[in-house]
Amino acid sequence: MTLWTEICDLVTRNQVTRLTDRLVTLTEEERAELGGRLPGLVKELRRARTEQVRAQYPDDFEEEVSWEVGELLDELAGALLLTGVGVITGPAAAVTWMTSRDVNRRWAEDLDVAQVCRVAATRPLEWRRDVAVRLAQRVRRPADRVAPLAVALLRESGAVPPEHDPLVAAWLAAPNVADDPLTPVLLPRVFDADGAGRVLRDERLEPRPTRWLAAAVRELPREQLLDGCVSRFLRGGEAQDLRFFVRLHTLLDPTPAESAPRLRDYLRLLPSAPGTVAELAAGQVRGAMPIDHADLVEAVDALTFREEAKLAATGLRWLDRAIRATPEAAADFVTALTTAYAHKSFDVRNRAAELTLKHAGLLADHTEAILDGVRHLPADLGAKLAERFGGETPVEEVLERKEFPPLPEPPEARRFPEPSVFPNHDYHEHRPGALAGGLRRRDRRRPGGTTPQAQAARQAGPGPLAVQQGAARPR
Repeated sequence: MTLWTEICDLVTRNQVTRLTDRLVTLTEEERAELGGRLPGLVKELRRARTEQVRAQYPDDFEEEVSWEVGELLDELAGALLLTGVGVITGPAAAVTWMTSRDVNRRWAEDLDVAQVCRVAATRPLEWRRDVAVRLAQRVRRPADRVAPLAVALLRESGAVPPEHDPLVAAWLAAPNVADDPLTPVLLPRVFDADGAGRVLRDERLEPRPTRWLAAAVRELPREQLLDGCVSRFLRGGEAQDLRFFVRLHTLLDPTPAESAPRLRDYLRLLPSAPGTVAELAAGQVRGAMPIDHADLVEAVDALTFREEAKLAATGLRWLDRAIRATPEAAADFVTALTTAYAHKSFDVRNRAAELTLKHAGLLADHTEAILDGVRHLPADLGAKLAERFGGETPVEEVLERKEFPPLPEPPEARRFPEPSVFPNHDYHEHRPGALAGGLRRRDRRRPGGTTPQAQAARQAGPGPLAVQQGAARPR
C-alpha cells in the first residue's frame, strides 16, 4: 500500500485518531508529495458518491445527489481539515483549504482541536504562526467552526493576534485556559471590538463577579478600565451589548475624584444612552455635585427629555434643588419644565406642574412659554396653571357620540361536516412520490447512510402503502 493510498483510506473511513498518528510521522518530502494530490481527493469522493447515487436512484438522481454528497463531506470534514494541516506546505494554501466550502462545512461536527494542534505542532514555528494569524482573520463570528481552532493555534504558536473584532468575540467565547497568553493582548480590546459586549452580556456581579468581570479587574489598570467603559458607552449600542460594561463600571465604583475628569462624558450620555447607562451616568453626575450651572442646566434638560419616569423625576429633583439654591437662575429651567409637561408618565407631569406652581413667582416673566405647554397637561392640571398664570382654562374634549350599525345575526348552527379521510382509507396512496422522498429523508442517518431499522424495513420489501407504480421504493 502506497503512502497516498494509506492516507486516503484513513480519511474515507474517518479514522481521525489513526490519521493523526500517521500525519505526525511524515517527513517534509512526504508532505510535499501528499499536499499536491490532496485537492484531487475531494473530487474523487464527489465522483464516487455521485456514481453510486446515479446507479441507486436513476429517477431522482438530481435531487438525491446533493443530499448524499453533502452528508459525505459533512462526515469527513474533520479528517479532511486534519490532513490539510498535516500535508499542505504553504500557510496561505493551508488556510484556504481549511476554510473552503468542502472542508469548513456548516453542519459538520465540531473540530477535534486537540488533534489538529497535535498535527500542527510538527510543522515549523513560522508556518504555525502564519497559519494562526491568517485563520484568525477568517473568523466572522464566535460560532464559526474554525474559531476555536484559530484561538488555540494563536495560543500554541505565540503569534501576535491580528486586529480583528470577531477574533476578540471568539476568544471570549472560547473555553477558559489558565495563564492564557492571549489575555494581555486581547482583553484590552473588548472595549473597542464589535460583538464583544454581546458575548459578555451574561456576566454577573452577584453573588460574586464572574469570569470576565473578575479578570478585567485583576488584569487591567483601574484608569484603563474606567476610560474603556466610558468610551464604550459613548460609542452607543443596544442595552444588552453594554450590559457587561455597566456592570464592570458598577464593580469599579469610581470615586468623585475619578468621575470629575470624565464629567463632560457622563453629561453626553444623559440624553440618548440606553436607560441603564443613563442611570449610571446620572449617578456619577450627582456624585460630582456641585457642578457648573451650565452643566447642571444641560443635565436637567437631558433627564426631563428621557422617556423613563425614574430619570425624568431625577431631573425634576435637581431642578427644584437648583432653583431653591439660586432663585435668580430659575428662568434657565423653563425648557425642562415645559418638556416634562408632555411626558408619558402622569407622575412626572403632575410633579412638573407642582414645581411650576411652587416657583410661579420666579417664572412670571415666562408665562407665554408655560401656557404654551399647558395643552400637553391633563385638563385639571392645566386649569391650575392657567388660573395662576392668567391663561385660558383648557377644557377636556368630549368625545362625539357615534352610532354604529347593528351586528349581523349569527348563522344557524349546522351539523359538523363528515371527515374526508377515514381511518381505513390510505391517504398516502395518492401521494406516492411525496411519501418516498419523505421516508428517504426521515431514515437518512447523518452523516451518510441509513439507520439499521430503515435498512431492515427495505430488505423486507415495499409495505402496504406502496400499492401504485412510483410509490416508495426500497433503498
